[in-house]
Amino acid sequence: MAIIVVGIFFGFQYLQSRDDVNAQISYVSHEEIDEDTLGVWVDVTRNRPEEAAYCIVQAYDYSKAEVGRREFALAPDGRETIRAFVEIPTTAPAVAGDAYGCSSTIPPYMDTEHTIYE
Repeated sequence: MAIIVVGIFFGFQYLQSRDDVNAQISYVSHEEIDEDTLGVWVDVTRNRPEEAAYCIVQAYDYSKAEVGRREFALAPDGRETIRAFVEIPTTAPAVAGDAYGCSSTIPPYMDTEHTIYE
């Protein structure tokens, strides 16, 4: 009986924390800008567009090693879905991009008021 109660408790906690994530990111496409930069197109969908969010995108080389990563902020602007183009500086030539994830907990060093991703 105790195991069932504990299972229900942790299941409820999981579902509650999953609803706390305001933004979901999905990879659309990428393009090589130069040998030190990969551009990645992503779609970001927010449950609460009146709240700021930030997301992370990645760049990979032929061996599937991460060669670049970039965070970008989304200002609270009322739009539920945003298509963003993010340039990722890389340490080696990149051949693929990916979307890592998003959060509503904005790091203190990010400025959501002056975002370049309109």
